Amino acid sequence: MTFPCYSACSPAGAGFQFRLRDVRIALCVPWSVTSPRKVKEICTADVTRVVLQIQAGPQAGKSVRIEPGEPVRIGRRNIADFVLPDDPHMSSLHFMVEVEDKGAVLRDLASRNGTTVNGRSIAPAAAIFLAHGDLIVAGETRFLVEIVAPEPEPLVEEPATEPVPLTPQQKLIAMLRSDFQPLYALLDAAAEPSVLKAIFESKEQYQSLFEGPQGAQLAHFAPYLVRLPAESPFITTLVEQGWGKNWGVYVTCGEPLDRLRHHFRQLLMVKLPDREQVYFRFYDPRVLRLFLPTCNTQQIRLLFGPIQYYIMEDEKPDILLRFSNKQRGVGRRKFSLDAPATPVMAQPA
Repeated sequence: MTFPCYSACSPAGAGFQFRLRDVRIALCVPWSVTSPRKVKEICTADVTRVVLQIQAGPQAGKSVRIEPGEPVRIGRRNIADFVLPDDPHMSSLHFMVEVEDKGAVLRDLASRNGTTVNGRSIAPAAAIFLAHGDLIVAGETRFLVEIVAPEPEPLVEEPATEPVPLTPQQKLIAMLRSDFQPLYALLDAAAEPSVLKAIFESKEQYQSLFEGPQGAQLAHFAPYLVRLPAESPFITTLVEQGWGKNWGVYVTCGEPLDRLRHHFRQLLMVKLPDREQVYFRFYDPRVLRLFLPTCNTQQIRLLFGPIQYYIMEDEKPDILLRFSNKQRGVGRRKFSLDAPATPVMAQPA
């Protein structure tokens, strides 16, 4: 069936509309909406990037990546691009880091408790250039600055042997192992019987989005969330057996499996304009790749939550689609698997 739109309601009763336009969907398990925590990560670029490694604080062990032309605001509230909600001494918008032509710049955003770099206090609204190895302290959180510069092109004095080009499958496997970690797959067991068999044989951590007696009955038709470490052989299996067959979608997310599953369960049931509740197969790439570009800001926050990227096949399987949460919409990039692993098309939000 074709649904022109649907709405989802939070426990407090606030409603909003998803515009499906002419997206054809199949239906499938219930949910309740909570306010997702916004964690915005940044798209790739060709020049220097900055990584802030959190060494101490409530989110120690995590990192923030900043790419050229994509400033990242760090703070305690959801208006920030990277949120540290458990740091009580962090301001709502504490500081911002961006990569400019001359280097990486930190700007204090008039924070209440101030920002220090290598023990030096930064004046409110002032800016300072960052160097590799600098230590930033904001609130109770300490960041180590890592600056990744583009590698200089080697000087070739004599002709080099041309490397054997990678096949599209080899290129996709390499991208999933290196460019999109931490990686999960959200797979549709209803796509074909071999999906569930492959999941059971993978030996990777997985869990159905369905639960309870009804979930057990629908085990052969359920969506399954599977964690995919970079070295996992299951990545190769999924690419060789499932890419181009609408087995599901991939996501880049730093949250553990149980928290990401909780986020996805909130998206399973939707309400149509006539108030009928139906199951939404958002994990079908044929649905999601058409649906995401139609979303407004509120819908984007709900769909992305802690997710950095949604990754899926295009209608043409030699194209990889990557969707990201931009400040004013959904960012979409296409990567050709028949060419070097660079975007063949970038569409601004």
